[in-house]
Amino acid sequence: MRPRDDTEPDNGGLVLAGSGQGLVTGFRPSQDLTYSPLIQTSDGGQAWSALNPLDAALASTPDALAVKPGSGEMIALLDGGGAEEAAPGSTTWSTLASPAVLAATPAGRGCGLPALTAATFTPAGIPMLAGPCTRPGTVGIFTPGYGTWQAAGPSLPAALSGQDVTVNRLTRTVLGVTALLTAGTGPGASLLAAWSADGRHWILSPPFPLHGAALTSASFGSGGRAAIITTTGRGAIASAGSSWLPLPPLPPGTAALAPGPGGGTADALAVDRGTLTVWQYAPGGTTWAKIQVISVPIPYGSSS
Repeated sequence: MRPRDDTEPDNGGLVLAGSGQGLVTGFRPSQDLTYSPLIQTSDGGQAWSALNPLDAALASTPDALAVKPGSGEMIALLDGGGAEEAAPGSTTWSTLASPAVLAATPAGRGCGLPALTAATFTPAGIPMLAGPCTRPGTVGIFTPGYGTWQAAGPSLPAALSGQDVTVNRLTRTVLGVTALLTAGTGPGASLLAAWSADGRHWILSPPFPLHGAALTSASFGSGGRAAIITTTGRGAIASAGSSWLPLPPLPPGTAALAPGPGGGTADALAVDRGTLTVWQYAPGGTTWAKIQVISVPIPYGSSS
């Protein structure tokens, strides 16, 4: 096992994966780092311990790392496009799938899969991989079964059956699996949230028109709520079985939204160099209220 040296640069970016009450963090390589160190915490970040590193570069996607709750089994998407897995307590990683192999299966051919962009586990602990589809109306979400990979994504409404679909996010939440999908391209593209309690049956949100914008930030909260920010600075929240709730204009510098525990409540996290400002929105309101300002010491010029 190769331990993480505290001097290793982490400015290549971090990839996070929740594991029950804990969290696993992967460090993407940068500068002279050629592998991806992994560390974990089970107490909210009070203490961290090293895991067996991934001897390759983690992919630069939000859902490139997944941990099976209660077991320690992991999936990692590589910068080169493949997916690897590590069994609980294992000191080695092995190939789970490659885009070429998955694309050659009946499910992959039906999608026209060019790449893998997200990984997670179903509530039953089955690996789940996702990627864009080049065949219209097909959602590229897959699980293994019967000796091959099976299509596991939701069926789209008839109005969107002619649209290309991209899986933007695929992640585990308390209620199961949540996905964010972009259907279409250009000014006519729309965003949908999808929820599954078992990794097979899905509930879809109504389409959220993007008006030519793209997704820049997505986060998930209790009850499977999804909160998104677009390149035009719009924010919205969706819950399973309900429509999208557009939010008032976001505070300047908002980098992410944190959906609250009830209804349409949300916190906006705004960043200005070393200052984090937290704003809160309550349902029915028209403005954001500032609730917290935190100064974060940043040693500018440091590479670690």
